[in-house]
Amino acid sequence: MIQPRKDEITNKLKKVINNEITREEVGTWAYDFISNDENVEVNDLEAWHYLVSISVIDIMIAPNKYLYSIEDIEAWIESDEYY
Repeated sequence: MIQPRKDEITNKLKKVINNEITREEVGTWAYDFISNDENVEVNDLEAWHYLVSISVIDIMIAPNKYLYSIEDIEAWIESDEYY
């Protein structure tokens, strides 16, 4: 399995912002790569860190309140630094 490229990850985030897919779908998609890292061909470490960052996009801190806001997601898209 080959890791997603940065543009693929960004496209997923844009779809969340546009309500085309859910945060849960993106979080699960990203987590599937991370949890199977021994089977993933990591070609771009920066993209890998980006993927790890977005794997928590669906964490909730209260009913109907996500840890990361839409503004946070937009900042991820604009940033070159991933946590």
